[in-house]
Amino acid sequence: MTESLITYAIVILVGVLVVFSFTIGIEKMIKIILGNYILSSICLAAGQSISLLVEMIKKTPEIRFMGFSYDKIANFLNDGNMTIVLILYIVLLFIIFRTSKIKISLPNDEAIRKMLQLIFVPLTVISMILTLQIAILGINGINIVAISSVAQMVANNTYMFQFVSLTPVWILLHGIVTILITSEFKISVKTDL
Repeated sequence: MTESLITYAIVILVGVLVVFSFTIGIEKMIKIILGNYILSSICLAAGQSISLLVEMIKKTPEIRFMGFSYDKIANFLNDGNMTIVLILYIVLLFIIFRTSKIKISLPNDEAIRKMLQLIFVPLTVISMILTLQIAILGINGINIVAISSVAQMVANNTYMFQFVSLTPVWILLHGIVTILITSEFKISVKTDL
């Protein structure tokens, strides 16, 4: 794919995610953001588990399962690793979106709710993009050396280069901001007056 085609695809994806985020409401956005942190770990574990299974299967290529040699199954799993992880991500995201029992209480003030929606739309989009990046790249999605090589592919687009290069920072900041916004801190000061 050409670089401009990749840029257009990313812009369209971000646009679709922004529209989706605005339409689902704050409660569902928070569920998706929190779910994406769980899903990124699951995607990393799934990708690594498939790799371990492939290595284990390659040690026994003479054994057959349902008419297929283990070597063919290992090649299928190895070639389809990213696809399997993406399907797992989409299925689990749908389950979290539809059936999560996370209860979220929001303020009744409509102005605050609108402000929270404006804050959570970019947080939701970024969380989905970061989790997709981790699902596609696996452990390399948070490895600085691997991120640098991926960033070189989009080096002509400075915004995408910076976004990809700073992936660990985005994950850290995004997580901290989400926790701070969704947590309720109460401070009580007692005086002797």
